[in-house]
Amino acid sequence: MVIWIVPGFTVDRYRERLVDLHRQIRDTGPFTARATRFLIEARRTR
Repeated sequence: MVIWIVPGFTVDRYRERLVDLHRQIRDTGPFTARATRFLIEARRTR
């Protein structure tokens, strides 16, 4: 599973935020992102 799914993402739309994130990583080092995800598979039985 990919944790970085952003509906409607384009570089142009998020350019300013991406630059801010780049500066943060450059200045303070890497960051850790944590997320809990569940994959539920449902099947219809007859």
